[in-house]
Amino acid sequence: MKLFTETCNLWLSCILLLSGMNISAFSYDYSSTTKCLVEPQRAQYGGGMIVNPEFNHSLEGWTMFGQGEIEERISKAGNSFIVVHNRTHPLDSLSQKVLLEKGKLYSFSAWIQISEGRETVSVLFKTADELVRGGKVIAEHGCWSLLKGGIVANFSTHVEILFESKNTKVDIWVNNVSLQPFTKEQWKSHQDISISKIRKSKVRFKVIHANKTAMQGAIVSIKQLKSNFPFGCGMNYRILESTDYQNWFASRFKFTTFTNEMKWYGTEKIQGQENYTVPDAMVKFSKQNGISIRGHNIFWDNPKQQPNWVKSLSSDDLRKAVEKRINSVVSRYRGQLIAWDVVNENLHFRYFEDKLGENASAVFYSKAYQLDPNTNMFMNEYGTINGGDEKASPANYKKKIEEILQYPGNEKILLAIGLQGNFGSGQPNLAYMRSSLDILGATGLPIWLTEAQHLEDILREGYSHPAVKGIVMFAGPIAANFKEMPLADTNFKNTPAGDVVDKLLHEWKHCQAQEFTADDKGFVDVLLFHGDYNVTVQHTQANSSTTLGFRVTKDTPQATIDILIHT
Repeated sequence: MKLFTETCNLWLSCILLLSGMNISAFSYDYSSTTKCLVEPQRAQYGGGMIVNPEFNHSLEGWTMFGQGEIEERISKAGNSFIVVHNRTHPLDSLSQKVLLEKGKLYSFSAWIQISEGRETVSVLFKTADELVRGGKVIAEHGCWSLLKGGIVANFSTHVEILFESKNTKVDIWVNNVSLQPFTKEQWKSHQDISISKIRKSKVRFKVIHANKTAMQGAIVSIKQLKSNFPFGCGMNYRILESTDYQNWFASRFKFTTFTNEMKWYGTEKIQGQENYTVPDAMVKFSKQNGISIRGHNIFWDNPKQQPNWVKSLSSDDLRKAVEKRINSVVSRYRGQLIAWDVVNENLHFRYFEDKLGENASAVFYSKAYQLDPNTNMFMNEYGTINGGDEKASPANYKKKIEEILQYPGNEKILLAIGLQGNFGSGQPNLAYMRSSLDILGATGLPIWLTEAQHLEDILREGYSHPAVKGIVMFAGPIAANFKEMPLADTNFKNTPAGDVVDKLLHEWKHCQAQEFTADDKGFVDVLLFHGDYNVTVQHTQANSSTTLGFRVTKDTPQATIDILIHT
C-alpha cells in the first residue's frame, strides 16, 4: 500500500479496491517528470491490468515480438528490468497481449532506457488491422525516462503492446509498465474533481456587529463579476464592420487572438509598405471592451505562409527583412498584449531554419524578449495532443523548448506552451491528450490551448487539467466567415456548437447571485470559482446593507473576510 501511495495522484484522492495483490485505482495520476532518473519510479496504479509490471517474476506475461532476444537484468539497487537486444526491425521488442473494452480510456506509462546515446522510443498498440501510436519519449543511456501516453478503445479487441525504436542498433530497456483502464464516468469524475480543486477556492465570511459580536441570520449575497480563467475566441476584421458581431463577442469573451490580421502577410503585403490600420482598430476595440489579446503571430515557419515577396529573398535579404518585421510588430504593440506567438508551427516546418540557420527560432525569441520582456512568449504548434503526429509529439516539443531556452540570454524568457486542439472530425483520444498535458505540464511552463475546437470533450479536458492556464477557440459566427466551427449563424443566433460553448461559460462561473445565511457564529463558508466578486450583506435588524468587492485566485490564502454591519 505504501508503494502505491508514493506514486498516487497529488490532485485527486485515491479510491482503492484491494483484492489480494491486485490493486485498482479509480483516480487519475496527473504526475509526470521531464527528468531522466538513475532509478525508475514505481509503476503507476500498481501496473493496472499489466501482468508482472515490475518484472518481479522474471519474464512472466511477456513475450518477444519479431526478431531479437529479451532477458531480465537487475540493477545495482536491486531493480529488475527487461532488455531487448539483437534487434533487426524497429518493432522488435517485448510484448504483452491485453483485451481493450469498447468505450474505456486507457492510461499507459513505462520507464525506458537505451543502451547508448539518445533515441526516440514509442509505445504502439497493435490490433489485427492497424498500429495505434500511444506515446513516445526521447530515451537516454544511463538513466530512465518516463514514457506516458494512452488510447481510447472504440471497439473491444485484443491488442499487443509493443515498443519501437527506429534505430535497431540500440537495445531497449523497459521497466515498471502500467496500463490502467477507466470508464467514461470515471474519466468525467476526474475532470469534475480536478475543476473543484484547481479552479475554485474556499472562502469564509464573518458577519459582525459594530461591537464585534456575530450577526446570526445575516443574508450574504455573492455575485461574480468576472471569471479569472482566460477562455476566449478568435476574432477577425469583420468585427470592425458589424455592431452585431461586436455585441455578440463582447457579451461572451474577454480574451482573443486575431486570426490573420497581425500576421506578416497581413501587415506587409508589399515589401516596404506596412499597414497596421486593421489590427490597430481591432486592438482599440478590444481595449474598449476589456478584451485581452494574444499576438498571433510574429513569424510562421511554414514556407507557404510567407508574404509572396519574402519567398524570393536571398538569405542575407531575408535576415534584414525579419529583423525589420520583428522590430516593427513587437515594438508597435509592446505592453499591450498578454502574449506573443513568436514562431508558429516550427516543429512541422523549418523555413527560417533552412534559410537562416538552426538557431533561427531561438534568435527570434531572444529578440522578441528584448523588445517586450514582460510578455509571455509562446511556441504554438498543432498535433501535439492529438496522437499519431510524430513531428509534434510532447517529447519533440519539450526538446524544442530546451533548444530555445539554451540559446544565450534566453533563460529569462517567459516561455509558454501553445497547443492547437484541431482534432478533425474523428473521435479525440482524450487519454493521449491528458498524458500529453501531463508531460508538458512537468516543464513548469504555462499551457494554453490556442486553437481549440468547440468539441465539449476537448474544452472540458483542457479546462480540468492542472497545467492548462487558458483556452482560445478559433471559432466564431458564420457572419464573420467562421465556416469550419461556427458558433452563431448569420443572424448571430447560436448554432449547436454555440450552445455548447455558452453552456460551459455558464458552468464555469457563478452566473447568478448566490445567497447564504450566516450561522450562529456569523460565518458563511463557500467554494467559489476564481474571479472578481461583489458581496452584499443585509440583516433584518440593520437599517442598511454593506457591499464590498473581493478577488478569489488560486494563490488566495484561505482567510476569513470580516464584514462589519452597522445597525
